[in-house]
Amino acid sequence: MGIFNLFKKKTEDRGKRITQKMNLRQYDSAKFDNLFAGWTGTSQSPDEELRSALPTIRARTRGLCQNSEYARKFLALCKSNVIGSHGIRFQAKTRQENGALDGIDNNYLEGEFFEWGMNKDYCSINGRLDWFSVQQQAMETLARDGEVFIRLMKGTEGNPYGLSLWVLEGDAIPINHNLSQSNENYIVMGIEQDQFGKPLAYYQAIKTPVEQVNYQFSNETERVPADEMIHLYIAERPGQSRGVPWLQSAIRPLQMLHKYQESELVSSRVGSSAQGFFLSPDSTGYVGTGEDATGDLVTEFEPGQFHQLPAGVQFQAFEPNHPTTAYSDFVKSVLRAASSGCLVSYNSLANDLESVNYSSIRAGQKEEQDHWKGLQNMMIQGLCYPVYKAWLKMAITTGQLNLPMSKLRKFHQVKWHPRGWSYVDPLKELQAKELALKIGVTSLSEIAGEQGKEYTDILAQLAAEKDLADGLGLILTPPISEEVFVQKVVEDKTIEEETTEATP
Repeated sequence: MGIFNLFKKKTEDRGKRITQKMNLRQYDSAKFDNLFAGWTGTSQSPDEELRSALPTIRARTRGLCQNSEYARKFLALCKSNVIGSHGIRFQAKTRQENGALDGIDNNYLEGEFFEWGMNKDYCSINGRLDWFSVQQQAMETLARDGEVFIRLMKGTEGNPYGLSLWVLEGDAIPINHNLSQSNENYIVMGIEQDQFGKPLAYYQAIKTPVEQVNYQFSNETERVPADEMIHLYIAERPGQSRGVPWLQSAIRPLQMLHKYQESELVSSRVGSSAQGFFLSPDSTGYVGTGEDATGDLVTEFEPGQFHQLPAGVQFQAFEPNHPTTAYSDFVKSVLRAASSGCLVSYNSLANDLESVNYSSIRAGQKEEQDHWKGLQNMMIQGLCYPVYKAWLKMAITTGQLNLPMSKLRKFHQVKWHPRGWSYVDPLKELQAKELALKIGVTSLSEIAGEQGKEYTDILAQLAAEKDLADGLGLILTPPISEEVFVQKVVEDKTIEEETTEATP
């Protein structure tokens, strides 16, 4: 029996060795060693994580945006790069049955939508926002809170177009409103959903303007059908019902930097304030410059000021030695980490163009512009198109638009023009565009679109300018071609030589 036990022992040892080798081959990121001790991560669903963490993240982000210069700059970058100085502009592109653009209907739709968007009493339910301001407010709320709700208020009194917009923060849909209904529908963080996660309705908390309480303490909610509410947010995980503030990855570095700069400013002020102290045996008259909440004497340091110390008190020298030489490098290091968390370039967030050249800034801007273009497309698809379609349907229903409802799909053919970007080096980039046109890898429409312009508008404007000039008897100078330029140079050189020969 002993010989069989020997073979059995060898078999067991071999199994242990195989198990040990398998453990050695596992992912390093899954090991629980000294580096990863205490780091367990999470396996919860996105909604389970957000239900408890979102209120805190949102409150901290709002506080940061109120007090941090760089957080405010981030919000300004989002508005200027996504919405721009004129907003995302509307242009109708309806076509006739033969495929040609229907100029009459297009001009009619553009004029009516412009009239609705410019009138604050029509565009917003509170009469404070026009269409451009709605876009800006929605963009800032989305960047700060991670989500924004726009309620479509249909049939509002005194509005001939029948539609007004109500911009709401995420707090208006209570996160703590969660119910499981018997008909396989669920209310998850204020959003009623079916079993597949499709929104069916939103529960908006009711709070009057004079109530000085948060939405989360409101006991009454109103059920708003999903087709009357626009919910803008970025779903980073499948099944995610609410949005996460965009600054959440940069909260820690920005807050630490804010406190660090505050400490450096105070220390620098103390270090630059030259002061002295008088020591005498009868310093009973010392009263300091004030008292704190507990009655202790405090002294405000100012340059060139001398104080008398109380009897029995000895001065201990304090030399803060600020600002330190490492201050600038530390701030840059933290801001680079924060800008990565904000998904923007360091140069844009920090207003720092030191040590940059044409190639580096162009490469950085190109990557960042692609990010902004993605957000522009999100705003167009998530806000502009739904608002326009709701406006069109309600305006036809009320009779404000004299258009047939049967051709509703025809009038949905519109295009939105977000802002574009100017060239870093216009001469080099236009030369590159000219070469791309010659080899047929781009078009004039695409080049104009990069600038946030519509090429047909440019042609119409050029035609109008030509007609105006012809009516005034003027001749517009055409662009100088290469042949004309060479001929002009030869003529100038000939005139210069003849003038030189004629000079005694």
